[in-house]
Amino acid sequence: MGKAAKGSDFERELCRRLSRWWTGGERDDIFWRTSQSGGRATQRSKKDLKTFGSYGDIAAVDPIGQPLMKMFTIELKRGSSYGTPGDLLDFKPINSKHPWVVCLEQAIRSHEQAGSLAWMMICRRDHRLPVVFLESRIFKWLRDGSPVVGSVNFMRFSLAIREEKGYLKNIFFSGIPLEFFLASVLPRQIIHLVKSKSYK
Repeated sequence: MGKAAKGSDFERELCRRLSRWWTGGERDDIFWRTSQSGGRATQRSKKDLKTFGSYGDIAAVDPIGQPLMKMFTIELKRGSSYGTPGDLLDFKPINSKHPWVVCLEQAIRSHEQAGSLAWMMICRRDHRLPVVFLESRIFKWLRDGSPVVGSVNFMRFSLAIREEKGYLKNIFFSGIPLEFFLASVLPRQIIHLVKSKSYK
């Protein structure tokens, strides 16, 4: 199976899993892939045009899923070519950025264009479990509200990236296996977070 086919299968299955999680197992059709995996929204953003429901790789095709989209703009990455945040420790930059940094910057850019409260990346390397990456401030709020999350493995990262104007910006984010995230975080926590913005 080619890389594109594997990526498409991963996106479709993840949309179904998120839908079942969001509805307590009752439905698998709440979320689906965005148009051109967010490409349409990206092109229109270059003209300062908004495109509802088209940012990132996942969209809510049923209104009951909108709180998740208001909370997170979600980018999906399938395959091993992107690497991991741990690769950055001994990466020798020449004239290009590490592929994982490029993915992170894309996730942040999509979130800013969408006007969501935060970004999320879900990555699955070949022959590995999928991992959720999200901002540490959001993860802390969710972790404090869920004792299950507090008992599983996760990692915190700090990364300095250079913005378009040349300034360095520190990004603090955490990673947790997708299975633990879905088992530990309740949709009502997301809904409450969107309404209250109590993570600030």
